[in-house]
Amino acid sequence: MNTLQSPTPPLSALPSQPAVPLALQWKRQPLPPLQAVQVLDFRAGDTALLEVEQGRVWVTCDGLLEDYFLEAGQRLTFAGPVRLRVSAEGHRPARLNWARYAQGEAKLPALAALPASTTAPTAWSLPAAAASAAGA
Repeated sequence: MNTLQSPTPPLSALPSQPAVPLALQWKRQPLPPLQAVQVLDFRAGDTALLEVEQGRVWVTCDGLLEDYFLEAGQRLTFAGPVRLRVSAEGHRPARLNWARYAQGEAKLPALAALPASTTAPTAWSLPAAAASAAGA
């Protein structure tokens, strides 16, 4: 079990690249309390981007022994192929925003160094232009 205390790296740790709006299609996934686990599948070459908008979310990845508990505002990435299982933690509803970043799209800052075969999650931060699109 992992609880991320500070998943977003400090701004000085991010590569210095001009902020470019990303053409990501964000999906809003409501997670009612005490409901069955939901599955998110990502293909090879995809990167799964997860951000908790509300509540507390449990995330596990097939093939990894660790579980992750994310609070509102916390983010993770997983490189595909990967199957993620997500649900609201506890008796309160949660909302998860997720996007599929396909290989070959514009480079995503802070993910450029992530090897395509890695399934271990990575904390990340969106540039301001993309962060505002996440709420869309």
